Parts: sequence; structure tokens; C-alpha cells
Amino acid sequence: MSAASSQPEIATINGRAVVRRRKKGLVARFWTKVDRRGPDECWLWTGGLKSNGYGQISGDPGPDEYVGRKLSAHRLAYELTHGAIPDGLHVLHRCDNRACVNPAHLFLGTHQDNMADMMGKARHAHGERQPTRKLDRHRVRSIRWLAEHDPGPKRDLATEFGVTAGAITNILKGKSWRLD
Repeated sequence: MSAASSQPEIATINGRAVVRRRKKGLVARFWTKVDRRGPDECWLWTGGLKSNGYGQISGDPGPDEYVGRKLSAHRLAYELTHGAIPDGLHVLHRCDNRACVNPAHLFLGTHQDNMADMMGKARHAHGERQPTRKLDRHRVRSIRWLAEHDPGPKRDLATEFGVTAGAITNILKGKSWRLD
């Protein structure tokens, strides 16, 4: 950015002289909203956050690809330091911190890579963290106790606990609801 671009501009509005400051460019605005720390630490986004915890910034009102768009801060950080993101790829975090924009913590991967990373790090909602769950650990223990001490058709247990017979089978085989 040249020094001239940061100089105030005088405009006339309704016959009155008004001083307008030129906006900083997207790149300059972006880096002012980053709390840069050590090279191995998370660099936290201090600008606006989406409801899902990822940073966002508005694109420049100029003639470029970002006009009028809300941009994901971590994706922009990757693009500014590594170049364009190929179609179909996601920007993933090594640190699992959605507000982190440290380029050293960001890497490219497919949707499948992102899901495998999430599952491998147990970041997905499962068990009692699943908002639509019908069971909790106490009810699962009851299912196992009843199946062992009062054997009967799985569909009866399923009806009693409001789940499918398949869910009961998976619980009893240890495929779901693995308790400590």
C-alpha cells in the first residue's frame, strides 16, 4: 500500500466539504485483527466470529474476487501465505482451534480428510454430547442389565427405551455406547 492511499480524501457532499479517509486494503485490515504470538502458538483472530467459532472478515468493496463477501479468516490466512485453495479442498487446523489463523497450523485436505481428522480426535458429537440422542449412560446401563438378567426380544427393550432394535443390538455388541 502506498503512503498516498492512506491520505484523507476531500469530497463534496450536499455542497459541503467532507474529509473521508480511505479504507485500508483487505490484507492490511486482516493482519490488524490477528493476535500474533510465537511461531508454534495459535494466532487468534480478534475480529468478528461466526456462530460456529470461525473468524470472518468482509471483503474489499473494490474490483476483486472478494467484493461484498464474508470471508473465513482461516481460509484467507492460508491464501495470503500459501496461495489459492484448489477447488474441492478445505483448510484444516492442526491445532483444532477455530479462531486460529496461524498459517503454520493450517493445511489443505478433502472433506473426507476433515471428517477423518474429526473422528480421529473425537471432536464429533457422540454419546451424551449428541444433541438428538435418546439415551444417556444410565439408560444404556439399564438396557445392558435387563438384557443380561431378564432376556427377551430386543424389540421389547427397544420399545421400552424409544429406540430401534438395531440400536439395542449395537449397544449389546459394544458397537455403540462404549462406557468406561
